[in-house]
Amino acid sequence: MLKRRRVTLALGGFVWLASGKLAAANNPASRQDAQYQNEPGPGGTDCATCQFYLPALDPALPGHCRLISGPVGPHGYCDFYAPR
Repeated sequence: MLKRRRVTLALGGFVWLASGKLAAANNPASRQDAQYQNEPGPGGTDCATCQFYLPALDPALPGHCRLISGPVGPHGYCDFYAPR
């Protein structure tokens, strides 16, 4: 009985974590909430070197971010920056 309860609690926790990550992916933050700016951040860090940046197929167009909504430029920066 105790083992079944542990498994149930563990699975419930996993579902809760997975649903939170899915909700974050489906509800990206606004550019304002992310403090997005169109110029590089400290030390020249920019979206092009961030793990969340998705470049456009055409380099002349802005790309997208996995965490914030709307287009973002490769030389922009936000508070969610995380190096690759």
